[in-house]
Amino acid sequence: MRGFLLCCLLVFMPTQAFAHDAFGDLGPFYSSFLHPLADPLQGALIIGTAAFLASRSLDSARVGLPAFLFSSAASYILFGWLFGLAASPVLIASLAVIAGLSSALPEHWVPAWMGVLIVSATGAGVGLAPGAPPAGSGPYQAFLGTLIGIAVLATLVWAGLDSGAKRISWIVPLIAGSWVAAVGILVA
Repeated sequence: MRGFLLCCLLVFMPTQAFAHDAFGDLGPFYSSFLHPLADPLQGALIIGTAAFLASRSLDSARVGLPAFLFSSAASYILFGWLFGLAASPVLIASLAVIAGLSSALPEHWVPAWMGVLIVSATGAGVGLAPGAPPAGSGPYQAFLGTLIGIAVLATLVWAGLDSGAKRISWIVPLIAGSWVAAVGILVA
């Protein structure tokens, strides 16, 4: 009986918690690639920006999506990767609120330069969300994984919301943007 109880104790004994290690040891590339799925604020900011772009015309999205990706890469390289800085959760949540609420504004209310400014600011926040890449083996893999993960998720969400706006209802990006704004307000 003692052996059975000792075995049960060892099986059910709590171990060290890894709160941010949602995917296990996938390596630096894949864990950085999947970071927006493990970090709800970074994912919400990407979804909010995609909702903003999906509520605009295709010409605006053709300018806005590359501006978003460029600013996220630039902020990650300049501040996150070289200096090890990370954005505060309140800043990222505030940017998510701005992106989500901006998706509800009619396109003629938001000039093209202001739309580029909004997506550039949210891109900078997305680039600062992961923080510094892991030291040791594979910092370049983490760097590439982060940038490719942001680009893939932003493009897929934008395409899905844009397709939903065209095939289901024009209100689909506005609903996604309102949910992102609500999440940002609750976090902030």
